[in-house]
Amino acid sequence: MNSYRLQKFKDSMYLCGFMASGKSTLGKALAEKLEREYRDLDEVIVEREGKSIRAIFDEHGEHYFREKEWEYLLDLTRNFKGVVSLGGGALQNQRIVDHLKVNGLLLFVDTPLEQITDRVLQSNERPILFNKDGKIKSRDTLFTELKALYSGREKFYKQAQVAIKTPLFSSVEEMTEAAIEKITRHV
Repeated sequence: MNSYRLQKFKDSMYLCGFMASGKSTLGKALAEKLEREYRDLDEVIVEREGKSIRAIFDEHGEHYFREKEWEYLLDLTRNFKGVVSLGGGALQNQRIVDHLKVNGLLLFVDTPLEQITDRVLQSNERPILFNKDGKIKSRDTLFTELKALYSGREKFYKQAQVAIKTPLFSSVEEMTEAAIEKITRHV
């Protein structure tokens, strides 16, 4: 580990940011480098619900998914200490942001919307990718919808104590080192 201050920091680190921003990639790398346990909130939901996120959305709707997401996130804040990658929509309101900042450190993975759009187009698991007929949306339609969604969440992401702008780094290792440096300065 990098410093005494970081070694003494025993709370969890919560990575927030928009879908496909790189939270899971950075979260796993941070956990490994800091020798901490790692959890991905979306994976926790899939495991506990016994079905994919897309299936949860299709069968129960977004409201049900968000309720389960909050339930499992509360459980993680109570019973887990490590690095947690949140889902892109996990920061739904100020109460959740405040809860996470009280129970750990919130790190914003800031990735350009153009890059996010390209990543979403490469994944068949993201519910937003499909129109009501189950067909993949055009890039322009998807970008417009992502932009609208992002604009409603940005105010929550920007409250994170630490932010990492992903385009500034050429590798995950470089981004991880920068994140550790920023986290160390914060704690």
